[in-house]
Amino acid sequence: MLMTNPMKSLLLAALLSGAPLLQAADGKDAAGATAGAQATLHWARRVELGTPVSGVVAEVLVEVGDRVAADQVLLRLDPRRFEAEVARARAEVRRLELARGEAKQELERAEELYARTVISAHDLEQAKIDFAAADAEYASAHAAATQARMDLQDSAVRSPIEGVVVQRRAEVGQTVVSRLESRPLLVVADNTAMVARARLGADAVALVRPGQQATVEVGGRRYTGSVTELGLEPVEEFGSPEYSVGVSFSPVAEVPLRAGLSATVEFK
Repeated sequence: MLMTNPMKSLLLAALLSGAPLLQAADGKDAAGATAGAQATLHWARRVELGTPVSGVVAEVLVEVGDRVAADQVLLRLDPRRFEAEVARARAEVRRLELARGEAKQELERAEELYARTVISAHDLEQAKIDFAAADAEYASAHAAATQARMDLQDSAVRSPIEGVVVQRRAEVGQTVVSRLESRPLLVVADNTAMVARARLGADAVALVRPGQQATVEVGGRRYTGSVTELGLEPVEEFGSPEYSVGVSFSPVAEVPLRAGLSATVEFK
């Protein structure tokens, strides 16, 4: 026989409270249908920002707690080396473009002379090889110029999201070496959405479903949310297995919340 949603809620409340499921005269769970699970707040989206290029930090334009817009520049490396590389690459492209044009003219002349039997097939083949080499060098220089422009763009770290700066790990004058691994210089979080993560035992988590409505209580204030995360692997390796359940909700701007705060989740 299938269990109705109200019955699931009552059983879940009893499992969370740790009390036996008793039925009162009015049909309500004697263990208390308002029993909730202890949870911890996390950012729904948290992005660690670094750069794939190496250089010296010239500007850090934000502090921890600053609100930032999407695509806003937060940090800049000294751009002079990157600008010089862009200029050098452009000059190389121009030089090889002229060389390619000249090789193409020589090939066209060789094809015409060969058609008139003035030169041998070997001479024509050499003209083709010369043009292919010039064309390859031009393409390589063009790719290098594209890479130089990308490196210049990457020397400015931009926020991919609208949110708030939660960590700053860079200072002016700091050398950034990203050859082997790009280290995070800033961390930005979306503070318009949070996740309250609770740990439930196997019996309790079996009664929770994706999208289920829930209430998150933090500091005496209640927020309406829904289940967006249901763990499939235990987060507790010892003793009885426990599984992570995440409830997403939107805090109000007037009452800023922080990751790590304790909360209580009540499933409906």
